[in-house]
Amino acid sequence: MASSIPSIAKLGPEILIEIFEHLAQDDIALCCRKWHPLALSVLYSDVVLNQKRLAKFVHACTDHEVRSLTVRLDAIPVNHPDLREAAQTAVAKLEALQRLALRIKGMNPLALSISVDVPYPYIAANEISSILDNLPASCTSLELDMRHGTFILGPGGNVNYSDKNPHPRLCNSIRSVLPQLQHLRLRLPTLCPAIFSVEAPGQQPNYRVTRATMLRTCVINLSMREPGYVPQAVWSTSCSDDTRYTPYFSSQCDLPSALPQVLPVLKDFARLNCANLKRLWVIDLQQQVFAQPHSWAGWVRRDVISNTSFPIPAANIGGFCHDTWFARVPASTDPKKTQDWVSLLAWVAMVAEGNTWTETTSGTRLPMAMLRAQSDTRVVRTREQFEERESISCMLWSNEKKVGEHILPKGPGELMKQWNLSERMPDGWTRHDSAGSSFVRR
Repeated sequence: MASSIPSIAKLGPEILIEIFEHLAQDDIALCCRKWHPLALSVLYSDVVLNQKRLAKFVHACTDHEVRSLTVRLDAIPVNHPDLREAAQTAVAKLEALQRLALRIKGMNPLALSISVDVPYPYIAANEISSILDNLPASCTSLELDMRHGTFILGPGGNVNYSDKNPHPRLCNSIRSVLPQLQHLRLRLPTLCPAIFSVEAPGQQPNYRVTRATMLRTCVINLSMREPGYVPQAVWSTSCSDDTRYTPYFSSQCDLPSALPQVLPVLKDFARLNCANLKRLWVIDLQQQVFAQPHSWAGWVRRDVISNTSFPIPAANIGGFCHDTWFARVPASTDPKKTQDWVSLLAWVAMVAEGNTWTETTSGTRLPMAMLRAQSDTRVVRTREQFEERESISCMLWSNEKKVGEHILPKGPGELMKQWNLSERMPDGWTRHDSAGSSFVRR
């Protein structure tokens, strides 16, 4: 007697594809030969490559068209004084990126996200420039996130600086692909007006702003460190012929921000490309003032189009817990109102950027406009959700509940306003000067 239970072999391809989309990449690769073409269409839809996978991918993979490509090369542990392993790993990362440049054209991605953290003084700018120089016209969404979370000391305990300056070439390469992009996100140690223009303002007649009529969103994150007390090397600086002025972790140089040099070009760029450009934000960093016990660190969202800025206070309210970073962010429906969010630092930073780009649970980085309806994104909890599930709170919430009003500054303000993120004292209340003290009635 034939079984009444339908066989999985009778399922249509559209149902099988939906099943494959819920499996891990390593599990999809283990399917039978009959389903292999369907599995490949899912496996190469949104490709996520870490250090190991990237090396294998560029070595063995034949050309496959992909929907999106996410390359994430995390920080390399550096064991002083034996630096050979870290140096070899850094070189291997850069070589894999260089080989990817030869593959990228045949992959035809719609979105490309590259996040690279290499020990200074190794710099991935030349390798990423090669990838952009070979970027196919199909790619309309680009994210570049470069940092130096570690460093390698040379003889005498000093950092070995390179005499070469690869950053201008990267800025020029970004400018060359701008006309084809709809979504752009940048976080680079150094940047300059060359990304958005030929020559700099005032250098007429050569000054010419880049036309990028398809661009809808552009977010430039200047923060190179988490919000806190550290004053050195905290934000992107201007491209320089001297690579000693590159921000890296543990740098003691008090480097100037790139914003004053880039901002005039961004304003001209926004005016020229206003037809479709809906968001042009610069995420600035506001460090905590050590001498003020009730001051906060955070970000400042500078909206070039509306010529306004919004402070986003942030802090880890859970001590050594990694998923208790708090940020007070302008509400998406009304920027004059705020919403409190709690999660990992990286996830609240995404909310601070307005979720312009977001990350799925599989690690895929995409602009929000490209997310599929069934995509699972990283969890960021509201204050209410956090307080319901955790026993952790913070004195800010307690004090605000006591006085019945917000005590941190909120926007909007002028575009280049230097925000004071100190808690204000409501009328009729006082408190001790020690950090985290409670309000009491006068």
